[in-house]
Amino acid sequence: MVITSLVGRIKRGFTVKLDIEEDYSSKVLIVTGADATYFPLMMELINSIHMHERGKNLPIGIIDAGLTENQIERLYQRNCLIRQFVPSSQKIQHAIKSREALAVNLGKLWLDKLFPEYELFVFLDADTWVQSWAALELLIGAAAEGGLAIVSTWNRYRDSFPVHWYWGLIPVFRSFNLKAASRAALPLSIRKKVSRYPDLNAGVYALRRDAPHWERMRYWQERILKRGRAFTSDGLSMALVCCIDQLPCQRMSSSCNYTLQQQPLYDEFARKFVDPFYPHQSIGIMHLTGHKTVRSSSDETLVFQSILGKSYYLNPRYNERKYHIS
Repeated sequence: MVITSLVGRIKRGFTVKLDIEEDYSSKVLIVTGADATYFPLMMELINSIHMHERGKNLPIGIIDAGLTENQIERLYQRNCLIRQFVPSSQKIQHAIKSREALAVNLGKLWLDKLFPEYELFVFLDADTWVQSWAALELLIGAAAEGGLAIVSTWNRYRDSFPVHWYWGLIPVFRSFNLKAASRAALPLSIRKKVSRYPDLNAGVYALRRDAPHWERMRYWQERILKRGRAFTSDGLSMALVCCIDQLPCQRMSSSCNYTLQQQPLYDEFARKFVDPFYPHQSIGIMHLTGHKTVRSSSDETLVFQSILGKSYYLNPRYNERKYHIS
């Protein structure tokens, strides 16, 4: 599928018009972040963005979560805007002090404050890379309409749901939202409601700067951090904003955040990863979550079935010599 234009209109009159000839880099910012350890993965993400014709001149926002001086210099050379997340909240400060890399997880809910000169943000975790630009246009177009553009983990790739059996007799459904809300000791009424709401993968999302979601996400972030886990507070905050506060949410196709927990097929003719279900559309944004060994080493391989039924041993990290981008 080729997308040549998308128009998103919002109530204040701001319009994002994405024509194939138009430069929208002054309005839209792609943001990521990492510490020194995740820097190689983040550079692969940046390379995958800049390899696209639409992305070669785009600035990229970076949340510095413990980068070295040499790494920062290399990012400046790649047209990156580097910002440090310096929170006023003592709870957030405490969380980051215990683990500096959490500045990305926690800071991703503050993009409107970190990069106030932009109108719309697309956040991508450092362990993602962009295979098809169409996924970014979909995220931007959906967010321009005013909602939180994000991918739910409840989709057609999920064959089962997490049910815990007490004494082997009593089934209890335990979603990510329910577990995270329970750890945070949120009221039972909230836990009941959010347990029935789809889990949201906070590794990829898009949102306008003037959307009301930001303040509400930060409100929930502060509540969660009283007793809950900082690492999962971003996804839970987003779910609470959409479920409890009833702010608009655009549930995007899995192509916009395709995790390896739902293994794609490999198209050996086009040299790209595709959806395993017909019509085998191109994966837009690959997310390496769940595979620590792959994230740690570009030599580690996984077995991928091809559309012809053959087996290929591939490392699914970005490499412009191995994969075709579109």
